[in-house]
Amino acid sequence: MASSEDIEADIPNLAGTGYSEESEATDSYNCIAFAFGDKRNWWWPIKARGYYWPPGFDFNNSVETFARLFELHGYTKCDNSAHEHGYEKVAIYTRDGRVEHAARQLRSGRWASKLGDEQDIEHDNVQDVECASYGSVTMFLKRVRKDWL
Repeated sequence: MASSEDIEADIPNLAGTGYSEESEATDSYNCIAFAFGDKRNWWWPIKARGYYWPPGFDFNNSVETFARLFELHGYTKCDNSAHEHGYEKVAIYTRDGRVEHAARQLRSGRWASKLGDEQDIEHDNVQDVECASYGSVTMFLKRVRKDWL
């Protein structure tokens, strides 16, 4: 499991923010799967053992491909990260035009991220996990959560 020093070395924006570690390290799932609430699969557009990618989607990590994937699961594009009662939001992070990370907003308004094959964390702001590896937030999507109303 990555130490807080290791996490903050990789993601410097987290330093001093009060983020919390919420799980043990695991390589059972990644940030994309975690954004969907799936803790059993590693979602990535690769045709290889150990990876999951839904049928009918291009094998690339373009923003358009990931937007379509989230839209299939009931999300629509939105303009910002502001907390909206009854909605779950997802932030898509890109580097050099390619998706590298996703985070989801919790019912509380905090954000949750799965850090590669390390642990899940909760953080206050969507920008807290912007870094050289993940890039920056490029797109927000949201969907109604009737169980949150």
